Amino acid sequence: MRQSRFNVLRGALMAAGLMAGAVFAPAAMADDAGPQNTVFVGLAYLQNHSKSANLSGYNTPPNLNLDVGDATTLGLVYVRDLPGPFSFELVLGYPPRVRTDAAGSGWGALRGAGVTDVDVYSPTAFINYHFFGDYAKWDPFVGVGLNYTKFTNTKALPPLTGAQGPTKINLSDSWGAAAHVGLIYRFNSKWSVVGTVAVADVQSNLTSTSYSPVNPSVITSQAKTHINFHPIIYTLAVGYSF
Repeated sequence: MRQSRFNVLRGALMAAGLMAGAVFAPAAMADDAGPQNTVFVGLAYLQNHSKSANLSGYNTPPNLNLDVGDATTLGLVYVRDLPGPFSFELVLGYPPRVRTDAAGSGWGALRGAGVTDVDVYSPTAFINYHFFGDYAKWDPFVGVGLNYTKFTNTKALPPLTGAQGPTKINLSDSWGAAAHVGLIYRFNSKWSVVGTVAVADVQSNLTSTSYSPVNPSVITSQAKTHINFHPIIYTLAVGYSF
């Protein structure tokens, strides 16, 4: 599983690197008097405000919906200073495990129960604008960028498999715009702390396929829906510049 996570993250970093390559070259012209790189490590809180249509498909009862939960994880951020009041930022972090609960009257006694778990990889690249220029003690900034989200290690939980039989869950990958606002406070030229609030366009097509417990090759039901996650991500981290 760890190797699988590494391969997925490596692919995402390669995609982000294509975007970064266009901005790294001019960074050589930046002011040599100050640090050009900063690494931030801290906590990230992912708050989903998901919306989706009711599940529909073969042998799927009406009024079945899903409520995507929140998660807290380790955040990792790399920032590269660019000429003028700009910087390039790559946001990573340990993929959080996100739980989805049953919502809607069609679930009956299962309503509110956890039905799936999934790991969420969500690297995001930003170009930031710093209002007070480089190395201000108080450094407010805004940024726009590109988010890639991949859902892996999906698992149907016992409330779902107990009602439907063995079940496989699939969520499609997502590419979308992202934006954030933040504030850096610098203790000195090396150490700082940052707080950010970010939003991203994250959408996915979900397919849930259940099989007969007697004959695993027989599909007993299949349900599909489109989920718009509407995530808001709050981050607080400590940074070291070099």
